[in-house]
Formats: sequence, C-alpha cells, structure tokens
Amino acid sequence: MNTEIKKQLSVLELSDLAAVIEAQEKEVSLVDLTYNERLEHLLPALITERQNRLIARLTKNADLKYPNASLETLDCDARDISRKKITNLATMGFVEAATNLIITGPTGAGKTYLACVLGVEACKQTLRTCYIRMPDMLGHFQTHKDNLREQV
Repeated sequence: MNTEIKKQLSVLELSDLAAVIEAQEKEVSLVDLTYNERLEHLLPALITERQNRLIARLTKNADLKYPNASLETLDCDARDISRKKITNLATMGFVEAATNLIITGPTGAGKTYLACVLGVEACKQTLRTCYIRMPDMLGHFQTHKDNLREQV
C-alpha cells in the first residue's frame, strides 16, 4: 500500500484498516483471491483489531493494580476459593443483575488480584471498569460532599 493511501485512511481515522490491509499483503495465500474473497478475510480481521484496541483502552482506563491478571493463572486452590464460583463471577452476571460484589478476606489472601482478574474479564466483555481502593473511594466521597457544602 502506498503512503498516499495510508495518509488518506489516516485522515478518515481508518489507520487500523490500513494496518490490516498491510498485514494481508504479506500473506501469500491471499494473493490469488478475488476482491470479495479478500474482503471476507479483511472484515473479520478489522473487527478483531478494533475489538482488541477497545479492550486494551478499557483495561488501561480501569487503572487496575494488576492489569495482566488472568483467570487462567488464578490459583484458586491456594486462595481456597471455588474455580466454578470465580468462573461464574467472570461472566459478569452480577453486573447485569445490578448486584454488588464485595470481596473480603485477611491480608495477603489475594483480594486485590481477584478484583483485578474480574476487572480484566469485565474489560474483555467491553464493560467500563474502574479499580479503586476503599480508602480512596471514601476520600472521593468526602471531597464531593465538601464541594457540595461549599456550593450551598
């Protein structure tokens, strides 16, 4: 793909499309395909690219303490929790049901890591997520409350 087309795609905010096309140009198996066949390969790749970028942005904006936390690496046995229960929570059914989730346990039990695992899973499902510690959240509430008093 020439640079002029790249610039035009960039102006149209389609630089991800340009990246997918460039990647396909390197695949020898796609050279002999018709326009429609090539497009059939292009669109799913573009959708995947955009989905991955959205998930990366959501994960970054969530400000998770452990942004690489993973359900697959979660050691349920060491934390004495049921894998089935955590897998069920990772479906985010509690979010759809508008139910709160409170994670409790002693120091070092892995509450923060577990919260980050669930946060990463929420981001993968394109849910906006925010990681905040309770003392920080209470501080935000107090600041907001003080600001309201000043306005009155």
